[in-house]
Amino acid sequence: MVEMITLDGYPLTGPTRDGVWKRLGELEGWFDSPDPKRINAPRTRGDGNFQTEINYESRLITFNGRVVSKNHDYLHQAAGILAALPGRGGKQFVVDGHGPTQWATVDPRGKVAITFPTDNRMEFQIPLEAIDPFKYGEWRKFTTSVGSDVAVFHRGNADAIPYVVVSGSMPGGYTLSHAGSSVVVTEPLVSGSPHTVDYRKRRLYKGGAPVRGGLSTASYARVESGQRDTFSITPNTTGTATATMTLYDTYI
Repeated sequence: MVEMITLDGYPLTGPTRDGVWKRLGELEGWFDSPDPKRINAPRTRGDGNFQTEINYESRLITFNGRVVSKNHDYLHQAAGILAALPGRGGKQFVVDGHGPTQWATVDPRGKVAITFPTDNRMEFQIPLEAIDPFKYGEWRKFTTSVGSDVAVFHRGNADAIPYVVVSGSMPGGYTLSHAGSSVVVTEPLVSGSPHTVDYRKRRLYKGGAPVRGGLSTASYARVESGQRDTFSITPNTTGTATATMTLYDTYI
C-alpha cells in the first residue's frame, strides 16, 4: 500500500501543487506504545506493591520530512503552509498505508523546524503530542431495541469507549447492559427528546445538555478488543426505544 500521512487534512507525503512531500526516517512515536504509568501503592505489611491500574502518558510523535518543489517560490509557499499546520492544536493526524488507517488528535509540542538545503528543497521536523495517547480507526455503529440484543465489537488492540444514543418513550427510564455491566437511567425518555449516554465522560445528556442526576447506578464498561459483547436495552417500567452504540476501533 502507498503511504499517505496527513495533518489537518493536508498531505505530508505525496505530490501537491507546491511540491513532492516525503517522510524521512522513522515515524517516531507512532508505532511504539506510549510510556505506561501507574501509582505505586506499597504493601506496608507485605512484599511489593498493590496491583493498580496501568494508564499511559501522552503519545509523543515526531515527523521528519522533505519537500522538493518546482521552484523557490513554490517552496516558500509550502513552508508557509507547513509552519501553520499544527496551529493551536486539536488537529487530526492520519496514517494510511501501514495496515488499517489510524488517526490521533494532536497538539503542537514545539516549533516546526525548517531548513532550506537548496533553492527548491526544504527539510523539516514537526513535533506533536497526542494528549489522548490512543489511536483510532474505523467507526462502528450497533443498534438494538427492546426485546432484542446486538453483538458489539471492534478490531483494535485496546479497550474502546462507546457512547449510546437512545430514542423512544420510557416514562420510568431504562437500563443499558453489555459485558456484564449496566447503566440504569431513571430520567424519563420522551419521544422527540433523545438521550445520549457518554461512557467517556460518564454523563447523561438530553437535548445536548447534561442532566443532573438521572442515573441510579452506572457501570461504564468498555468494549474489549477481540471480544463480542451482547448489548441490550430494557425499560425500567414500560415503554419502547432503540439504542445505538457507536465506537471506534481503538489502538495503543
